[in-house]
Amino acid sequence: MTEIQVFDGFTGKRIASNPCFDGGGRMDCYSLFDGVTAMLIRLETHGFEERRSPRDGLEINFCVSGRFESSFSPRDQAALTPGDMSVNRFDGVHGALSESRFPLGYYEGVCLDVNCASAARWMAENVPPLATDFARLDENLLGGRWYFAGSAGPRCEHVFRELYESAAYPDPAFLRLKVLELLMLLSSIPRGAGTDAYCSARQAELIRHIRDHLLTDREGYTSLSRLAAEHEMSVSHLQKLFKQIYGVPVYHYIKEYRLEQAAVELSSSDRRVVEIALNAGYDSASKFSEAFKKRYHVTPSAFRTAAIAAKKRNNITKTE
Repeated sequence: MTEIQVFDGFTGKRIASNPCFDGGGRMDCYSLFDGVTAMLIRLETHGFEERRSPRDGLEINFCVSGRFESSFSPRDQAALTPGDMSVNRFDGVHGALSESRFPLGYYEGVCLDVNCASAARWMAENVPPLATDFARLDENLLGGRWYFAGSAGPRCEHVFRELYESAAYPDPAFLRLKVLELLMLLSSIPRGAGTDAYCSARQAELIRHIRDHLLTDREGYTSLSRLAAEHEMSVSHLQKLFKQIYGVPVYHYIKEYRLEQAAVELSSSDRRVVEIALNAGYDSASKFSEAFKKRYHVTPSAFRTAAIAAKKRNNITKTE
């Protein structure tokens, strides 16, 4: 059975395993103080299902790399791209059963699991100046809704990434401080509207079908107007639904998706750069390199070299 291994991040001891659709992955859990657990997530799977019990809690996810699509019900669906975050309040009514999908086949991220009552008590007793007002955080992020998804913003993204990068060399005091800082920011920084306009299950499935069609149409023979006509809708309505579900315009999504898929191939295969460029829809390696460098700030070859070096460092760290 394919599964995701769950470890205690501080001791390295395996504590659980969860089934997934294919592949596998690893979650390292860091219990930082009463009511708060940080999870470092590295997955190579296309998804899994999860059932949650009702509780007074929050789950905060941040997408480091890859793509994360969640379906909590036929009505409630959203997608995260790198730099995005989601906040969920699982009360036993909403989100009891969810399906998480990773269309690129991999995902890296941070998750904070928060029991609000326990965390509030611990903070009040141990760090009163840094204590989080969870009612204020709830109002700031959710505003009466049970789910938020959108950009984390530059300040929160910086702290999320610090948390992700430092978890490989766990210092409990530092990780605890980063989480306290993050909760304080989430309570006070003004949030945008986020994802609060849902579409029907039929519309969501239709847009996913159109997205898949466009992603496999490497030569660009299919136009939006043709797809819209085939599904008896206007181009503007198709574009509106697509942005509602995926957060960005159609062709921006397709371009970014293919570049991210190319980055995966560069770091996990020995295929030539020109082959990867053609597979990403570019008719020359130079055009691909230009687009890739604009997205990742390095050339494809430099990206591959850095990825290989990072894997070697991780293997050395695991054996120490």
